[in-house]
Amino acid sequence: MKILMGLLVVVVLIVGLVLSLPFLIDLNKYQDQYKPLIEEALNRKIQLQDIRLTVWPRIGARVAGFAVLDDPAFGSGPFASLSSLDVGVKLMPLLSSKVEVEEITLRDPVITVIKNKAGVLNVSTIGRKGVPVPETPSRAPIPSTEGPLKILALLAVDRVSIDGGKLTFRDLSASKPTEYVLQDMELLLRDVRLGQTPSLHFGSLVQPFNLPVKLDGTFGPLKETMDIDAINFQLGVGKTDFTITGKTAGHDATVNISSPVINTANLPIALPLKKPVDIKNFQLAVEVKGQEARLNSLSLQLFDGEVKGQGKLIAGSDAPPFNGGVAVQGVQLGPALDAVAETPVSISGTAGADLTLKGRGFSMPDLTKALEGTGHMAVKDGKIEGVNLLQEAMSILKVAGITLDNPKATAFSTIETDLVIKQGIVNVQRLLMDSHDFQATGGGTIGFDQTLNLGVTLNLSQGLSQKIAGASPAARLALKEGRLSLPLTIGGTIQAPSYGLDMKGLTGAVQDQVKKKAEEAIGGLLKGTTKPQDMKQQGRDLLKGLMGR
Repeated sequence: MKILMGLLVVVVLIVGLVLSLPFLIDLNKYQDQYKPLIEEALNRKIQLQDIRLTVWPRIGARVAGFAVLDDPAFGSGPFASLSSLDVGVKLMPLLSSKVEVEEITLRDPVITVIKNKAGVLNVSTIGRKGVPVPETPSRAPIPSTEGPLKILALLAVDRVSIDGGKLTFRDLSASKPTEYVLQDMELLLRDVRLGQTPSLHFGSLVQPFNLPVKLDGTFGPLKETMDIDAINFQLGVGKTDFTITGKTAGHDATVNISSPVINTANLPIALPLKKPVDIKNFQLAVEVKGQEARLNSLSLQLFDGEVKGQGKLIAGSDAPPFNGGVAVQGVQLGPALDAVAETPVSISGTAGADLTLKGRGFSMPDLTKALEGTGHMAVKDGKIEGVNLLQEAMSILKVAGITLDNPKATAFSTIETDLVIKQGIVNVQRLLMDSHDFQATGGGTIGFDQTLNLGVTLNLSQGLSQKIAGASPAARLALKEGRLSLPLTIGGTIQAPSYGLDMKGLTGAVQDQVKKKAEEAIGGLLKGTTKPQDMKQQGRDLLKGLMGR
């Protein structure tokens, strides 16, 4: 009994001693030793209020009031701060004088990532070996491969977690500075060791969109550099899921992104669309080499058709230069135009196009100034809803008594045209339109500001030409070889087009007819087959035919 009591007393003393260790051992007095080591590893000045041993729920240490100051080139405030940092170690290796970290927990971290006007991130100098932290504001540093990932790789820990907190991203490089916040963050990293492939879970709520984001997957194996041989993630953005794969090597990377369905209403970016659009079978392959980003392939299904593209962009400026090409096949033009804008006139049909583009910047002023391109477009079996070109022509000619099947639509079998884009203007060249009752040819311009300046000549079928010519004296001016040729002008804007008759073109038609008749009459007079009085009568008949009386 005495032995048991003695053992119990010893156990109580040991437990009491262990529990009192946090109060007996003051780790703060060692700050002068470990603080410079941490600052050198992070390449940042740090602050901490208190550090203590912990014995429950695991042996380790707790750092309170920890803050990492920002690069003076970006500001004097903290880059990151947290209420506490808990580090737990494994007991058995500790008994053998070996320290193996089991878990690191960051509680309520507040992180501010800044992108300055030069496009450089304040995280780019974290952990840059041999680069001193400047005492005064300095020129923004160049991004380095010796970043946070290297520090993470040098750790040997089973579990890294974030409990609460927020991350703010402030972009000062845009013309209008923007700010986004990840709040209610949760993060869990497992198997963080050199040579291992960590697993990652991350979740947050993105403001100002109130959009939930979730990321799960693996990346690795971890190395002392930024090189990652394999990236495999599943990203959830609201109701949209993406699969992300790829690899990195220094500043170079290859990334592949795919998604079965993307609804534009669920994206956290404002698109120039009037209605939500479903993008199906989205596939994207990008290769980054330094500041050059190359879009190796883009494919997606949109409006029952297929869109493919490729291109290249050079980053590092407010208006980055780019070039590329787009191929469109089988797109239903009606729903596509309805999603972009609501206009009184729209075009339906199955569309295809091939475009080659180059430019600089993506704002409308930049595109208007620098976007250039060429291409070809064709639309099959469609309608121009909201206007009937024949009806407009007959209204100008004051034709009455002829009824069209649909006075508010122009049906066609084909519209084809070549396009040239330059300085905010789309030049429509070699326009050809085939319909049951007419063929139209012409060209002109369409401005980025939606202004129209088109000239179209309607060459009507012989039967319809005779009907219109019989009902309108003015129409006979344009009658040639039994067919009516009406030169129309289309002006105004896409929202409010206006139509007119090209009188210069009609005058030319009248001159041709008068010249032909005159040549016939003079030729007969010279040959003696026509008498002067007959020539006079032919002149009267010509005027009667032209004027209808």
